[in-house]
Amino acid sequence: MKKLFLCVFCFPFLGMSQDQFIDDSKTENFTTLNNNSLLNYILTDTGINTELSEIGATFFRDKFLIVSNKKRRHTKTTFNEALNRFNNNIYCTNVDKNGNLSFPLQFSTLLDSEFNEGFMTFSEDEKTIYFTHTSDNSDNFKLYKAVLDIEIQGYWKDITEINITKPEYSVETPFLSKSTNKLYFSSNMSGGFGGYDIYVADIKKDGTIENIKNLGKEVNSAKDEKYPFITPDSNYIFYSSNGHNTFGGYDVFRSSIVNETYINTRNIGSGLNTKKDEVAYILVNKNEGYISINKEDDKENFDVYRFDIQQQEQQLNILVVENNSKVKLPNANVIITDEFGNKIKETKTDNNGEIKLTIEPLTSYTITTNKEGYEPNINSVTASTDNNFVAETINMNQKKAEIINDAIVMENIFFDFNKTSIKEESQLSLNKIVAVLNEIPDMTIVINAHTDNKGSDKYNLALSEKRAKSTYEYLISKGIDKSRLGYNGYGESRPLHKCQVCTEIQDSENRRVEFLINKTLEVSDASSN
Repeated sequence: MKKLFLCVFCFPFLGMSQDQFIDDSKTENFTTLNNNSLLNYILTDTGINTELSEIGATFFRDKFLIVSNKKRRHTKTTFNEALNRFNNNIYCTNVDKNGNLSFPLQFSTLLDSEFNEGFMTFSEDEKTIYFTHTSDNSDNFKLYKAVLDIEIQGYWKDITEINITKPEYSVETPFLSKSTNKLYFSSNMSGGFGGYDIYVADIKKDGTIENIKNLGKEVNSAKDEKYPFITPDSNYIFYSSNGHNTFGGYDVFRSSIVNETYINTRNIGSGLNTKKDEVAYILVNKNEGYISINKEDDKENFDVYRFDIQQQEQQLNILVVENNSKVKLPNANVIITDEFGNKIKETKTDNNGEIKLTIEPLTSYTITTNKEGYEPNINSVTASTDNNFVAETINMNQKKAEIINDAIVMENIFFDFNKTSIKEESQLSLNKIVAVLNEIPDMTIVINAHTDNKGSDKYNLALSEKRAKSTYEYLISKGIDKSRLGYNGYGESRPLHKCQVCTEIQDSENRRVEFLINKTLEVSDASSN
């Protein structure tokens, strides 16, 4: 049975020593920093790049695999007339503690055919490989799988072609998501959105695939999408596209994966993407990884760089206002969740109707806002990569006051602490009372004000009477005849919650103003004060 040789027994580039190889490479470090970007990528040459092409592919047994079109003795690499360059072979490299690569070795003597080798990906246990290469001088890649021989470590067996397209189509850049056991790949098969699209398929127990699905128009465009990379938590797919809004050529994009749908597609920004082609984006952890970029003077050949992400803080400023008057609304309940439904923050707006919090660039957030007396509101906002803050104004619509059991029912009326002046937001609430009284001209009401049990009985009684009078006077100022109004202050004598040590919520509910309909219009003695 034909078997493939594994890189644990592979050879260095024959005819060339390690020192010679390093001398042939570029070793300078450089940084791409865009001062307007919140995601800056510090790029460092990996030490393996030469005058030809190297593209990073994936990891296998702590080795980093690349595809390269170097012509070396004892390899089967041939010159590709159609592409006017040598075909790619697969090599594995050592990785040091800093992520630098060194000493490329031929990955497999039999896997490297005389034709063009493509990308490869491995199952979680690294016992199955999915790989691509061309054959018969065709430019179209085919997909294969092989299984690791357990008895003879270092060999592959059961090499099988996986036919998922017609011969005239190509299957490229496969990536296996370990957490979901799904295979992602790029293909120009018919039925897509144009050019190369990214597809996903389920892997069956026997290693073959089924249920092939196009990722949809949120990911795919009329041009080409290739090089999928799925984060270990399966929350994001990174890929390269020359069909979305790019800075030029292939740029790296990110889409969020939510319930097997792909949303919030974003160019990851000018901190990495340029007019050149950026492909094969591979994360090692949240802030480190590898990227392959074509040479300044040679668009067909690539170099491999490692990157470190420097992320600056981005602030989300939320302002909650009443929709018509634009009056700022304090004490509104706000819940912020990310695109996966994770609660980021639950809080209340401050006295200026504001909330400020730190957010992640590129991420989409949902802002759910509730306030007594107002219709609930749901807004969405997406963090950018080029501003250090995002401002979002939430406009809330008031509910109408209701008449229930001879009372006008609405949200509480708020006063400044230990004061009788009505807060601006509560003036909006009192306008609801004005609207009801204007709609029903023969209605009369009594205003009853109550306090919590903080402070002395005498002080609270006087405070409630003054607050009732302030409410009374506000309604008159809005054109309501005083003959239709009465008011009383009851202090702490009629609590809703009879508690000695009350909670903040109980205190809040005890501090209230009631509007009773068609009652005897008595005016408190406070009217003479």
